[in-house]
Amino acid sequence: MYSDILIPLDLSHKEQAEELAAVAGKLAAGEQARLHLLYVDQSFIHRASYPQLDESELTGHKSDAQQQMKYLLTDLAKNLELVIHCRNGTAHDQILESAAELDVDAIVMMARKPGISSYFIGSNAERVVRHAPCSVFVIRSENSNS
Repeated sequence: MYSDILIPLDLSHKEQAEELAAVAGKLAAGEQARLHLLYVDQSFIHRASYPQLDESELTGHKSDAQQQMKYLLTDLAKNLELVIHCRNGTAHDQILESAAELDVDAIVMMARKPGISSYFIGSNAERVVRHAPCSVFVIRSENSNS
């Protein structure tokens, strides 16, 4: 059914990886599929959080994120291949750019239940749903910060 599925993941909520991968596996319907696990590091958007870091420290931060993602989903079904991606920038922009560049069939992502703050700011999931070039499956979670 779906053969290329993008899964944006917040590494501060690693516990969500298995649930997102399970949904993606169902969307693959037993066929061969690639799960593109995407981590977007937003801490360097304006370099305000880490103004003193040099390029080697930034590279180390990316490498650490890749290592964490590599070990999150070790028990995937044989028909699923895991591909890891790391990007810097705003989450919704990087998710949309990745979806277009990778030409994915679907995006599976978490979103918290809406509260009063989402009426003023909006969520990453909302922006992705509005502008994605493919189907988007939003999984509701009480604990997600998307």
